[in-house]
Amino acid sequence: MACSHCKVQHKELSEEKKETIKKIISLVVGIIFLVIAYVLVKNDPTIYKGIEWGYFSQREFYSSYSFISFILYSVGYIYLAIDIIKEMIEGFKEKEFFNESTLMFIATIGAYAICEFPEALFVLLFNIVGETLEEYATNKSKKSINKLVNSMPLYAHYVNSDGMIIEKTPEEINVGDILEIHPGEKVAIDGVLIKGNTSLDLSSINGESLPKDIIIGDFVYSGSINLTSNIQIKTTKKYEDSTLSKIMYLVETEQSKKAKTEKFITRFSRIYTPIVILISLIVFLTGYGLSGFVWEGSNGGSIWLYRALSILLVSCPCALIISVPIGFFASIGKASSLGVLIKGSLPIENMSKSKYFFFDKTGTLTKGNFILKNKVDNKYLKIAASIESKSNHPLSKAICDAYTGELLKVDDVINHPGFGIEGSLDGDKYLIGSKEFLINNGVKDFEEYQTPYKVLYLGKKGGNMLSYFIVADEVKPSAKVMLSALKEEKVKETIMLSGDEEKIAKQVASDVGVDKVLGNLLPEDKLNEIKSASQKGKTCFVGDGVNDSPSLLASDVGVAMGALGSDAAIEASDIVIMDDNILKVAETKRLSKYSLGIIISAIIFSILVKVAVMIIITIGLAEDYAMILGSISDTAVMALCVLYTMSILLYKPKYLKRVQA
Repeated sequence: MACSHCKVQHKELSEEKKETIKKIISLVVGIIFLVIAYVLVKNDPTIYKGIEWGYFSQREFYSSYSFISFILYSVGYIYLAIDIIKEMIEGFKEKEFFNESTLMFIATIGAYAICEFPEALFVLLFNIVGETLEEYATNKSKKSINKLVNSMPLYAHYVNSDGMIIEKTPEEINVGDILEIHPGEKVAIDGVLIKGNTSLDLSSINGESLPKDIIIGDFVYSGSINLTSNIQIKTTKKYEDSTLSKIMYLVETEQSKKAKTEKFITRFSRIYTPIVILISLIVFLTGYGLSGFVWEGSNGGSIWLYRALSILLVSCPCALIISVPIGFFASIGKASSLGVLIKGSLPIENMSKSKYFFFDKTGTLTKGNFILKNKVDNKYLKIAASIESKSNHPLSKAICDAYTGELLKVDDVINHPGFGIEGSLDGDKYLIGSKEFLINNGVKDFEEYQTPYKVLYLGKKGGNMLSYFIVADEVKPSAKVMLSALKEEKVKETIMLSGDEEKIAKQVASDVGVDKVLGNLLPEDKLNEIKSASQKGKTCFVGDGVNDSPSLLASDVGVAMGALGSDAAIEASDIVIMDDNILKVAETKRLSKYSLGIIISAIIFSILVKVAVMIIITIGLAEDYAMILGSISDTAVMALCVLYTMSILLYKPKYLKRVQA
């Protein structure tokens, strides 16, 4: 599976490189043809200092530099226009008659009709520059989902009827087969524990922060990691139906859906193109009709055709084709300087409009590492840390990190996976673990502490309970500030989705201040919550684990926390926070709104100027200078729009100054 997927990814990358090289070659060829043609026509030693259709009836014109210039313009135009024409034809086949390709083709043909040959080439060259910039910004951060596929177990330890272990690929395992999983290994297929007991790391499956202690009869999810001891399971599903396979399937399905989303400029062109064509047609037909359908003369049909074509020239989308991608590119560049990677223009647009923000808990709103939350007598903390130093359990580390002094010598250490640990200090036997573990070993005067978090108890074997230790995933100090900042940006609702126990999820939600919280969720549960909210408005999901990948893809914009995030989550996301500063989620929201505001205002300015020039041309104020006015206005508007959209690079952060993550 992984190999075939790699080949597909390699093929996609090769196609992308070919397209990029093709665009660069087209750009260079187009510029060369444009420059040579321009120089020739300006230095024509004959009477021809330009190109007009009337010259083609004169034999001398065919031996002039101007004619050679016309050939160069035409060859350059045809070479650059081939892809535009192909895209336009493809659009027609899909019944999409009005898109940016149609507008560019009509505008450039119009430029040719009124002998503005350089303008026709400029339009196509600007289109190539715009597309190249946007594709570069999009593909710069594109990674292969191959790393998610590689996280799938490559083999399984199959136990045959003689007790011999044979390595098989997961696809070869049948329902009811016995598998052995060693410490540190990933479970290949879902099953039920039939031998041994251990702790499992489920963070890559459901985002649960605490390792789960399991005993015989408990269900074991594929993709979970065995932490402490050898176990055997009986499989209950085939490989393709197992939990991790389903997650990978959800990722690929949601990714293919998202790839179909249209670009901003495509949607805009569907409205802009037919309006421009209709205006030009109305101007020509109205003027021609008012002239009494007389072709020649000072107000004949030829004059009105000239004006209509000039309007097409004015409406040429140069300003939009170049300034819109540059605006998005500037936004991506500014975000990059803030440590945020944005994969193209669509995430910026969707982020600016997102009203429902979903958050994973572990590694997103919390730091993903455990701390001791309660104050413990230093004498008991020293005993506990000394014993726990002999364990590699994540909860043990929290107790050890809380103690800074010299440890005691511990003898006869015994780990009881799923229950606790015991050890001898100066001849006395001490126990640390669950309530049941201590009671079953004769600990008296037991006082249970009520908390949603994990509690470990310390007691002397056959003696009294001595102390307790509340261990919890540490909440990020900036999480609450970030959620408050999102409210300033008019976000309607913030929701925390967690695979942790509901009581723990609710406590964390209370600490950070989310509007709504749901716990005990599997990846498909998170997916359903996001899809439900998407019926009401744009959604954003912020997460970091393999289990978050489907949710990152299903939301309108997925944000991955890059510092602690898995490769799969980073690949599946639209935006990657390159460090662990969650305040950047709110800052990216603000930057996206700011950027889209700049881009839309540039579009409005461009259209207003073009409308004003169209009116001047239509009522005849421009007279014989209509095409010159059209060309100058188009170029000037383009330059102003480009400079204006590039001002996004001057954006000043607001929320990053409030508190450090």
